[in-house]
Amino acid sequence: MIKKIFKDIFTSIWKYFDLICFLGAILFAVWGCFILSFIAGVFSIAVGLILVGYLSEKIASLQ
Repeated sequence: MIKKIFKDIFTSIWKYFDLICFLGAILFAVWGCFILSFIAGVFSIAVGLILVGYLSEKIASLQ
């Protein structure tokens, strides 16, 4: 019973693991750019949002 619960939780997390890693990478890249300078941070937010928007459209067109 408990083994099945953990297996179900792991299966649902694994479906979105790539997305979680991608968003985490963008988050840390933006954070690093803000450490460099404010202007670089603002531009990195723009680039990050463009990438997320583009990839979400690509994923939506696959389904």
